[in-house]
Amino acid sequence: MRRLFAGLSLAGIACEAKGDRAQRAPEPEFIVSVAGGSVTAPATAGPGWTRLRVTEDGEGHILVVFRLHDGVPPDASAFLAALDTARGTPPAAIALGGPEMGDSGEVVLRLRPGTHVIACVRRGEDGHRHGSRGEAKVFVVAGDADSSGADSVPVATQTVRMLDFAYGGSDRWPAGAQLLRVENAGREDHQLRLVRLHDGTAVSAWMNAEDPGNHATDIAGVARIGPSEAAYLRLDLAPGTYVLYCLVPDLAEGRPHVALGMLKVVQVEAGGERT
Repeated sequence: MRRLFAGLSLAGIACEAKGDRAQRAPEPEFIVSVAGGSVTAPATAGPGWTRLRVTEDGEGHILVVFRLHDGVPPDASAFLAALDTARGTPPAAIALGGPEMGDSGEVVLRLRPGTHVIACVRRGEDGHRHGSRGEAKVFVVAGDADSSGADSVPVATQTVRMLDFAYGGSDRWPAGAQLLRVENAGREDHQLRLVRLHDGTAVSAWMNAEDPGNHATDIAGVARIGPSEAAYLRLDLAPGTYVLYCLVPDLAEGRPHVALGMLKVVQVEAGGERT
């Protein structure tokens, strides 16, 4: 963690607030489990905003849903081979997100008709992604593209825009239940990882610690999302100081985005107003 944060300034991290005035929460669920080097998931799903629920075996998997572009072989073997060596998402697909930071979790993402693959992007000790050793599953989204969710966007309490390389949005959130909209307004894949600093811990102390886990608690996250895509994350936050950061590597040099300034401090306050 020290190497990731070396030379990073906290100045200018906060950006303008932006709310999301949407209509209603989604209903469909897509339930996935990963264990023993394999992924279990339905073979089909309907289009629209969908709650992706993941349970795992405690090995720290990071499952991401990718939508394959038209014309890409549906068995996804070539895509998974390319993903194994790529810093970002290979050109054959776009990343839609997934839950991160925990043995279970959920995010809400939009599924459109077409072939998808859900794969673990975590790398093992051998340097290969788990998806290349069987932790992947192809599924098909079938249905009318016109009914894929444009008129049923979930109601967000906060919006975070992921840029190259910063987070935009309010730096003060109210405590309690949240539905966070996470949208990628950049040109590279981005993720959102959220931690809560221990009371009395300075951001600089967490950033420079040999073991950051002694200074903060992992809360939740949204795995990589491709340009122009969005996902939603449900949270229930106590008052305190939180940090958003991104570990996706830069396409040009391979440096994690947090080392390029993609970090944001958020104060969660009791009795605050939603934006």
